[in-house]
Amino acid sequence: MRNAARIHYITLGLFIGLAGGATAQTKPPAAASNVAAIAKPAKSDSLYSGLERDYTVGKKVYLRSSKTHIGVIRATDSNHAFPPSFPAPRMKAVLIQRTDGPFEWTPLQSAVRIYVVNKQ
Repeated sequence: MRNAARIHYITLGLFIGLAGGATAQTKPPAAASNVAAIAKPAKSDSLYSGLERDYTVGKKVYLRSSKTHIGVIRATDSNHAFPPSFPAPRMKAVLIQRTDGPFEWTPLQSAVRIYVVNKQ
C-alpha cells in the first residue's frame, strides 16, 4: 500500500511537471529573445575580443569556444596572397605563431570566427 501511494505521488508529480512545461512552451517566442538580449556576458568573456581591429601584432590568440591559448600574432597583412582554394586570392590576414611552433597565415575573416584575442 505504501509503495502504491508513493508511485501515485511520483506519477502525479511527473504529470504536473509535464503540464507545467507545456504551458511554459506556449509563451510567445519574442519573450525568449528579450531574455537573450538582456543576458550579460560572463566575466571571463570580458577579457577577450573578437573585433577585427583588435587583431594586432603581439596579441595572444585563444580558441573562441574554450579560451585555450593557441599562439601569438606576429604580423598582419592587409593584402595577403592565398592559394586558389581560398574564397578570395587576396585578403586581410594575420600571421599566428602557434604555441606548438609553426607559423600560419590565417585570413582575418576566418580568424575572427574561430579565435579571440586578449584585450590587454
